[in-house]
Amino acid sequence: MPLRKLVREFNMYLKNNESLLERDFKHVAEKIELHWGYPEFYPFINKLLVNDHDRKRNGFPQEVMEEIHTLYEIHCEKYPELRSALKTDSQRYQ
Repeated sequence: MPLRKLVREFNMYLKNNESLLERDFKHVAEKIELHWGYPEFYPFINKLLVNDHDRKRNGFPQEVMEEIHTLYEIHCEKYPELRSALKTDSQRYQ
């Protein structure tokens, strides 16, 4: 299911525009869909946005970064309890 159908707020953000994330980075959009509504969404998005290794990456175009950030904000609003659930789980294994 496309992100714009899965996430009503993302569809509203896009208005009549095409999602560049879904068009140009379909594999990434599919993984976001897979993680949507789960605590694992947060580390996945973090890995997309932050290069914490010395690997060379091309990165995303600014417009795609904005779409990913918008999805992050929507997820935080819709599922605030999942961020704290993830912190609790990670603390359990320390």
